[in-house]
Amino acid sequence: MISSVVDIGSNSIKLLVARGGNAEPVFEALSETRLSPDAESARERISDEAFAAGVNAVRALAEQARAFSPAREAVVGTSLFRTAENARAFADAVFRATGTPMRILSGREEAELVAAGAATDPAVRTPCAIFDLGGGSLEFVAKTDAAPRSGDAAESWALGAVRASRRFFSDASGKIPTEEISALRAFARAAVAPCLPREIPRGAQFVFCGGAAGICARFAAEKNGGNGGEIPAEIFEELLRKMSGKTTAERVARGVPAKRADIFPAALAVFAEVCAVCGVRSFLYTRRNLRYGLCAALCRGDAAAFGF
Repeated sequence: MISSVVDIGSNSIKLLVARGGNAEPVFEALSETRLSPDAESARERISDEAFAAGVNAVRALAEQARAFSPAREAVVGTSLFRTAENARAFADAVFRATGTPMRILSGREEAELVAAGAATDPAVRTPCAIFDLGGGSLEFVAKTDAAPRSGDAAESWALGAVRASRRFFSDASGKIPTEEISALRAFARAAVAPCLPREIPRGAQFVFCGGAAGICARFAAEKNGGNGGEIPAEIFEELLRKMSGKTTAERVARGVPAKRADIFPAALAVFAEVCAVCGVRSFLYTRRNLRYGLCAALCRGDAAAFGF
């Protein structure tokens, strides 16, 4: 069976078309459409311009998916849609544009689907502690066995790179002052420390997901000659020191994707603090997160466990 998932995040919209219960990719596409507001406000709202661009991007990705005749389709929204005041209007517009209902995931649902996606990666072993950092939120799941839906603990915090950068940095396009980095790290520590590391199983493998983790994995591979496997956690502190003292143009010149250059230091600060709290020495990067988990569940026919 082939299934498709459009995953609408704060910073990008992703499509996965996959086959079978292990979600083997058939086709993938990405639209770097940032829906998250540019400024912090008491009432979060997707701007009219971003709203229209986002709906158009979802429509285009859904049309691409249907070229593969998926038996099951899903469209999901994550952190931004749990807080934006016009989230329901966006979901309604997506349904009119695609004919597929858009499901707004709770934080726990998002975390459990991330874990289900990571479980399709043969390099991921259990027990494990999985962290997925997106634009709007940071998800955590502790797994003690390899079952597709098995989370002994699952948490979601509003610590995504876009949201954190917007809240703590006065000018994310410039050099980030040390005191702003420190304020973000203190906030992250206060958020995650109450449940970490006590929820992490003894001997757990640390698994990191998301765009920023992927960039860090690439930098680490370039540094050690392309060797795969576990990545030293010190890469976050090292890159944070280098990138926070650069402008976005300088970050891009050093290999950070242009669409992520402004939010990359915030992502590094959050990951670095997670590692400090949990005593992480090394981690595995996997690109198999939410959309892989949902595609696999749709193909297996057990997506009802996640509410689909």
